[in-house]
Amino acid sequence: MPLVQVQHLAGAFTREQQTALISDITEAFVRVSGEGIRNNVLITVSEIASGLWATGGVPLTIED
Repeated sequence: MPLVQVQHLAGAFTREQQTALISDITEAFVRVSGEGIRNNVLITVSEIASGLWATGGVPLTIED
């Protein structure tokens, strides 16, 4: 049972875009593994508040 966790800065994607990601990720697993895996693909989408995600010690903001 695959578990995919998608994390992004809050506001980077609309709800419609998040739903499209969920669908597309699921379809990728189905293409690779077959239809039988569809109901076992678990996906979570988490939004991280702007400024609370950092790379190289530098916080990222939605404006970046």
